[in-house]
Formats: sequence, C-alpha cells, structure tokens
Amino acid sequence: MPKDWIFTDEKTICHFRSAGILIRDGKILVQREKDGNEYALPGGHVIVGETGEASLIREYKEETGADIVCERLIWIEENFYKWGERDAHNICFYYLISLADASDIPDNGELTSQKDNYDIQLGWMPLDQLDKVTIYPQFLPEKVSDIADGIEHFVRRY
Repeated sequence: MPKDWIFTDEKTICHFRSAGILIRDGKILVQREKDGNEYALPGGHVIVGETGEASLIREYKEETGADIVCERLIWIEENFYKWGERDAHNICFYYLISLADASDIPDNGELTSQKDNYDIQLGWMPLDQLDKVTIYPQFLPEKVSDIADGIEHFVRRY
C-alpha cells in the first residue's frame, strides 16, 4: 500500500507536500477547511516513490476531478514550526499549473473536495484579495503577481 511521505515520532513530524498555483480570469484556486478562515493552495502529501509533479496531478484528480498540466516548478519552501507539541519540518514544491479542460473547475461558488476529506472547500479567490486573508504560503500575495523565470527557494521559521 502506498505511504505518504510523512514521518513522525513523539517529538517531531516531517512531511513533503506538493501544491499548485492555478490562475484563471484574475483569480486563484484556494482551499480551506469547511468552517475555517485560513486558506492554502490545493495539493497534498507526496507518496514515497512519487515525484512532486505526479503527486500534484494525482491530488488534483482526487480532490477536484480535474486533469491538470504542470507547467513548471516555481517555488520550493521549507517550513519549521510547532505542530502541537512537536517540532515540524515541511517541504513543499509549488507548481504553476493549468487545467486540461478549463470547464473542469467552474467558478460558481465553493466546491467540496471529492476525496475522502469532505471538510475541505475549494473556490476561486480574486488575486487582489490575497493580502486580506490568512493564506499559506505567506509569501503568496507578494510573489504570485511577479513569478520569477527560475525556481525560488524560501525558508520560513515560525
């Protein structure tokens, strides 16, 4: 059985995630917990033996039903933070993506994840609203309007 790239013990947690930047008509696809007010980019844990790109393609299909194309890797982020009492280390690859069929994710309100996590809501947020909400990665409001030609690397300690 496939295993997510997540390793834990009583004091630490380490995980590898892949996320997508999907922009259409001045909006970006984001997700939040059903009753939450913090947003993140859709994606999920990479499975051991799976590439970040393959993971994101799989996760988008599972969560939205949509087929995506990974245009290119644009950001790598390493996060060091507390997860409860544990020291956490997260690595995330962010890909600029597009939809294989633009109608696959309509812009008519939020949709519930199709995967086993029905507490996740996905929806389109105007790019000019990103700096008015709590969103991860925190650099998204600044960087999404000026995506570099190469890969940028960020290290965050919270």
